[in-house]
Amino acid sequence: MKKIFYVLLSGFLIASLFLPQVILAVHEAAVIHVSAEAGVDIWLNNELVGKTTKKENGLVINLAPGEYNLRAAKEGYDPAETQLTVKDDQTIEWRINFAKPVMKIEDAVERIDTDMMESEPVGTIILKSVPLNAEVFFDGKSIGRADKKITYAPAADHSVKFVFQKRELSEKFSLESGDIVLLTADFANEKIVRESGKTDINIGPEIIKLQTARKKKPAIFPHRFHQEMWGCEVCHHGQDAEGKQTPYIEGMVIQHCPTCHNLKMPNKELNNFMKAAHARCKGCHKKLVAEGDVAGPIGKCSGCHEVSAQK
Repeated sequence: MKKIFYVLLSGFLIASLFLPQVILAVHEAAVIHVSAEAGVDIWLNNELVGKTTKKENGLVINLAPGEYNLRAAKEGYDPAETQLTVKDDQTIEWRINFAKPVMKIEDAVERIDTDMMESEPVGTIILKSVPLNAEVFFDGKSIGRADKKITYAPAADHSVKFVFQKRELSEKFSLESGDIVLLTADFANEKIVRESGKTDINIGPEIIKLQTARKKKPAIFPHRFHQEMWGCEVCHHGQDAEGKQTPYIEGMVIQHCPTCHNLKMPNKELNNFMKAAHARCKGCHKKLVAEGDVAGPIGKCSGCHEVSAQK
């Protein structure tokens, strides 16, 4: 009996040695390519992950989909920082350029421009290549290097050609109104993979992670649940030229809250994202409870904010 136990225990220990690599390979389905000259230190979520090299033309980072903070530093230059949201199977290239400071003149008047797009039969086309940076020709004209996203593309017949190291992959396809078409040029297998589906501009994301200023304690917001129950107009609104709130109208371009809720806002009670979110979210929950209805969290921070991020 003891012999069988030790055999099973040994098998478990041996298998556990390979388990982390298997889990890592399954979940690391996104890539961030930092393009920069050699010798730049790169931090990912405040952890040093490596230094750019000439061989990699920067640094390639494989990771799981999610939100990340990247910081780059090199002696003699001001640090660079960016916040990225990486989706599954997505490749993001962060290009870092080195330059001397140039005098910049900015407009001191805050101007808000809103475009009202003409309603036409259009769709969206996403053009990707593996490896990255294949030259893309859309309807016979070069539009730069992959990956590219074309919005408001006419609903019609189109052609696309990818060129990478003198190799070509091309395809003709039809785009219908409201379609979103993803074409991936896979040069390893010498083929173009196509995926397509319908888009609905009125349907927002299911879950939104609201990042805090310190990159800690993000709030998890069940957006689709609130949208289906209350509609867009309850939370979203616009701003006129005088800075006054205007009601939401169907088809309005949704801006990020900090676009208006920042230190430039005269209303000191709503002049940052945290104040605006607490006033809107907690205020609505308290109102519903006072009316005898069921509502979301009001008291503890962990009701909305990720507990693991607070440790």
